[in-house]
Amino acid sequence: MTRMRHRLTSAAGLLTLLTVLSACGTAPYVDSRREAGQREPVGTSTTDMVAICYSSQSATPEDVYKLAESECAKTGRVPVLADQVKWSCTVFAPTRIFYRCAVKPQKP
Repeated sequence: MTRMRHRLTSAAGLLTLLTVLSACGTAPYVDSRREAGQREPVGTSTTDMVAICYSSQSATPEDVYKLAESECAKTGRVPVLADQVKWSCTVFAPTRIFYRCAVKPQKP
């Protein structure tokens, strides 16, 4: 009987841990890793294409777009959605979304 109780307790603990971890997330971030001392990125972001890693559990589409907007604004351009890939970043930010930095449309 105690063995059965131990198994149930272990299963309940594991279920609780998985529930807590699934609710965790991290703020969206630009995948622009660099090697020490080098200017060229190692991550997937470039000045023409911004790659952002995020979790839909902890970031809204607006949050992600604002981050892309701030990155493209560094070169005087605006973000245009290009692609999205699931399970390509980290466990806590599993989705990578790509925005192409495009020239701002001219106002008439």
